[in-house]
Amino acid sequence: MKIETIIVAAGKGARFIDFRPKQFCLLGGKFLLAWTIERFEECKLINNIILVVPPGMSKYAKETVISSSRYKKVKAIVEGGKERGDSVFEGLQKLDTSTDIVLVHDGVRPLISCHLIERVINQAKEYKAVVLGIPMRETVKETEEGNAVKKTLNRRRLYSIQTPQGFRKDLILKAYKEAKKEGRWASDDAGLVERLGEKVKIIPGEETNIKITTSLDLKFAETILEGRGG
Repeated sequence: MKIETIIVAAGKGARFIDFRPKQFCLLGGKFLLAWTIERFEECKLINNIILVVPPGMSKYAKETVISSSRYKKVKAIVEGGKERGDSVFEGLQKLDTSTDIVLVHDGVRPLISCHLIERVINQAKEYKAVVLGIPMRETVKETEEGNAVKKTLNRRRLYSIQTPQGFRKDLILKAYKEAKKEGRWASDDAGLVERLGEKVKIIPGEETNIKITTSLDLKFAETILEGRGG
């Protein structure tokens, strides 16, 4: 069975205090994006990696992050679009025809474990669409205009979703083609599959599989790496 990963690293990082996109900032002495790629490079079940970077930055990514050629599984570097959905769609165009399972992962989640990647793959083989989730621990309220509370949601039924998300190739391609046709993306890849009426399975994520959104997240990631011994 052939498995490919699309690493989406095409964001501008508007909430990150730095002169460059956060995926190209340093974490523990090397590019944040390099940590992410390495996790999938080391996972034996992954055949190929498709890297999606910001428009105009494919050469920079190749010369800085991929320059050493130690990432043997990176078969393509493509430039993303205006929105995340546009970027994932570009990555999907590079999939091999023989691919069975597709993983989509945020380039700024550098602490993903190989164990978690393998769990997503194995579950995607059975359920066709799988996401990682962490149960919400804090009370969540829905508001209306003016920030007035509309209702308190049942947190026992709520999850904070992580990546990678895993799909059968034909299913995720169909979901993205439909969304492209409608001109309407979702906040994550599974959201597009849900629109098709397909069920998506949630499996346990990991607390350390954080998304680097702010400079504080970067410091937290550095602390986790130090605890792991780098």
